[in-house]
Formats: sequence, structure tokens, C-alpha cells
Amino acid sequence: MGTIILLFLLIASSYTIFYRAQQPMMQAQKEAVIIAKKEANIQKVEDFYWYNGSETYFTVAGTDNKNEELYVIIKKSGGSTTILNTAEVVTESEAKSITQADKAPKYILEARLGIENDEPVWEVTYKNENGTIGYYLISALSGKWVRDIENI
Repeated sequence: MGTIILLFLLIASSYTIFYRAQQPMMQAQKEAVIIAKKEANIQKVEDFYWYNGSETYFTVAGTDNKNEELYVIIKKSGGSTTILNTAEVVTESEAKSITQADKAPKYILEARLGIENDEPVWEVTYKNENGTIGYYLISALSGKWVRDIENI
């Protein structure tokens, strides 16, 4: 009986730790969606990105009331927004494909959309054959290389 109680307490505490660790991300997403709905009339949210470059940005990908797919990039400090139509910029899948072609990593971990030096960028995180991590920044406007951080 003591083992069952101990196991229950272990599961409950693990869940609590996980839930509390996710709270900042959930709160940021909730607030970003509210701003995206207000600024760009986003009706359906498809994805959320948290970008930490020189500054922090939250991006909501979704569809507006005209059925256009948009990225709404929101600066954490100040809340200024940049709205991009996905038909006019590099998409997440295209950014991953560019990184795969340019860097030939073992695999792509994730991609995040943010802003660096007033330019929308995709930060694609990848893992190399030797187990190191890399970050490949690509202009969301042109698809060109911006910066590469390797062997972390």
C-alpha cells in the first residue's frame, strides 16, 4: 500500500512540476492570440512561436476573417506588431527545406519566426551528425542566409 501511495505522489508531483513549467508559455500564447485577433482579425490559430533573439517576439500563425493565412509577430516589450501574409514570405516548411539544403543536418528540431535588425527571420534549430546543435537564421522575406550559430 505504501508503494502505491508513493507512486501516486510521484506522478502527482511530476504533473504539477510539468504544468507549472508550461505556464509562462501558455500565458504568452494566450496574450499573443488576443493581440493577433485584435490587430489582424485572426479567426483560427494554427501555430504559435516564441522567438528569443536580440529581443523576444511571439508569433501567431493563423487565418483571418478573409480566409488569408497570416503571421502576426508581436514584440514582447511594447507589443508592437508586424503582420505578414504567408503567400508573400518564406513559410516554416520552406525555411526548414532551405536549412536542410544548406546545412544538411542529421535532422531539424524546430523553427521559430521572429525579428532581427528590423527584418523578419526564421530561426531553424537543427542537430548535426556529431550531436551538436545549430541555429540557422533565414530572412523570411527573401529566404537568404542571415546568420548561423554552429556546434553548440
